[in-house]
Amino acid sequence: MPDSSSNPISSSISQFTRKMRRSQQQEILIAKIALHIRQYLSIEDIANSIVQEVRAFLNADRSIVYQFNPDMTGTVVAESVLSPWKPCLNQHIDECCFQGNLGGMYREGRVFSTSDVYKANLHECHLNLMEQFQVRANLVLPILITDNQTQTLWGLLIAHQCESPRIWEESDIRLLQQLSVQLAIAIQQAELYRNLQIANLSLEKEIGERKNVELALQLANANLENRVVERTAELYQRQQEFIALAENSPNVTLRLDHQMRYLYANPAVERATGIPAKEFLGKTLREMGFPEKNVAMLESAAHRLLETGQDQRYEIEYPFPEDQSMGYYRAHLIPEYASDGEIATILSIFYDITQNKLNEIALQESNRRWQYLLDNVSLIVVGLNCGGEVEYINPFLLALTGYDMEEVIGKDWFSQFIPQIDQSEIREGFSSLLINDFPKYYQNAIVTKAGEERMISWNNTILRNQENEIIGTLSIGEDITEKLKVDRIKSEFISIVSHELRTPLASIRGALGLISSGVLANRPETAQNMLNIASSDTERLVRLVNDILDLERLESSKVTLDRNWYDVLELCQQAIETMQAIAAESQIEILCNVQPQQVFADRDRLVQTLVNLLSNAVKFSPPQSQVQLEAEQIANEIVFRVCDRGRGIPADHLESIFERFHQVDASDSRQMGGTGLGLAICRSIVQQHGGKIWVESVLSEGSTFSFTIPHRIS
Repeated sequence: MPDSSSNPISSSISQFTRKMRRSQQQEILIAKIALHIRQYLSIEDIANSIVQEVRAFLNADRSIVYQFNPDMTGTVVAESVLSPWKPCLNQHIDECCFQGNLGGMYREGRVFSTSDVYKANLHECHLNLMEQFQVRANLVLPILITDNQTQTLWGLLIAHQCESPRIWEESDIRLLQQLSVQLAIAIQQAELYRNLQIANLSLEKEIGERKNVELALQLANANLENRVVERTAELYQRQQEFIALAENSPNVTLRLDHQMRYLYANPAVERATGIPAKEFLGKTLREMGFPEKNVAMLESAAHRLLETGQDQRYEIEYPFPEDQSMGYYRAHLIPEYASDGEIATILSIFYDITQNKLNEIALQESNRRWQYLLDNVSLIVVGLNCGGEVEYINPFLLALTGYDMEEVIGKDWFSQFIPQIDQSEIREGFSSLLINDFPKYYQNAIVTKAGEERMISWNNTILRNQENEIIGTLSIGEDITEKLKVDRIKSEFISIVSHELRTPLASIRGALGLISSGVLANRPETAQNMLNIASSDTERLVRLVNDILDLERLESSKVTLDRNWYDVLELCQQAIETMQAIAAESQIEILCNVQPQQVFADRDRLVQTLVNLLSNAVKFSPPQSQVQLEAEQIANEIVFRVCDRGRGIPADHLESIFERFHQVDASDSRQMGGTGLGLAICRSIVQQHGGKIWVESVLSEGSTFSFTIPHRIS
């Protein structure tokens, strides 16, 4: 048998046969791999399967699938490597190795192969990467994904020869090209499957959620139906309770619509109005002829309720049907809402408050009477709290002190009304006595707004609340200032009168005692002198008593003036004639400077006044002097003047000289024979005529007594 290696024909046939066999093996491998990888729906399973087949078919040291990220970095996602070569599965590779021409070449689907990396003039980064993987020969095929006729670089299918350099045959390259295409198809198929799985999962999730929603909705509907059933039962029960309550309630219970027509009325309405409940249904109060006042109050309150949604309350009067006595009711209108939140009806309840109202009216009347009494009583009334602040003061006290209400309410009583010298003592006493034994009666002075002191006699009461706690005091007082003054004057008057009576009586008794004892029997001249003294003092006593009685009648208004028109000159001449003899005896000349003119007066009383003044002028004028009587009309009154040239009156006596028994010199009464009541009588007569009297005097030069008589009493 011939040696085939020495026969060129046989050698060619042998090579052709190997190529054919290699080609058949490649086709079988591609078909096997294509069938194999398409059985997988997972990219990881496909990549792992293809690297195993490729490495085994090419008898390479390593086969990997490398996947790019969008930034051209990437990761080894599948690897088949023989020992002892270093595995690089899941290793991350920096993007710098695929920048520039290399990355662009892969995007264009071009193959990169090198039989020896050290002779391929690789970029430093690329060479470092090859050394990192211990690569000597490298064959790289791009994996391009086609989507809508656009190719996208997904990754690389790579075969490494690490042991030694290797020349990659054309059939190896073509094999990897076909496998990269199959791999790209499988990847697209896997991604579609994964997207489909994701979509299915999303759809299943959505369907599940919808089912859950439907279940929740069904549950909610079931709960709602149960709630409706429960609510309906509850409403029915409440309605039954309301009906039972309303039907048996003593209060009038009604329900109205928006037109004020009654939809319901309980039996109590008949007891209150005498009208059966059924007659209210479908009608308004106005249609039933109720009093306009009650109708207007209901309509007004109902309109406010519909506008605001708030309860309304008011009070009305309506006579009881039995005896027509007045009944009092408190109305309460309550809004009732529909399911849409709008007011559907109005529930109105009328409470019978007649007894409370009658008690309130009685209490108000009682308070009014007490208030009227306190406000109008001619006594002082003041209420203080426990701190001594004024809480009440009646008009009488305000008038007495000159304050207004707002000036005293809430103010401290002690600092405002009590004299400063007494404030500390009375304040301390008030505080301590509230707790201990508060004095019911006592007297103290108060100060008016003008600074005048008034003496008050108090009757005090402690005020307590319902818990019997002390809340203040109420004091009723009487102004006893004038009473004390009158008592003092009365005491002084009795003292003076007693003195004035005792002196002449002692003289009379002494004179008559001497005569009756017979001691003066042999002394007739002395006895006669004693009788003259007794007679003179008796006349003085008569004058004194007459003057006292006359003054008492004048001041007590028991004397009625008989006023008529008289000529002033005539009255003055009558007075002068009365005093002429006494004046002549005293060597006093009375001059009259009076023109005829009319005066409206009591003739006798006016002449009495002039005589008293002339008498005093004559008494206190020195002999050989003159007393002048003048009268003139000024405005609507006649002014009378009696002028003397006597010793004059000190300034501090000019006012008091008109008081009873007041003498500038106490010896004047005995020496001049006066009673000390003449000027007091003159003042009383002038005041009875509506005039006034006064004196002007200069010591050692004389005095002028003047008085006025108006033409008419105002």
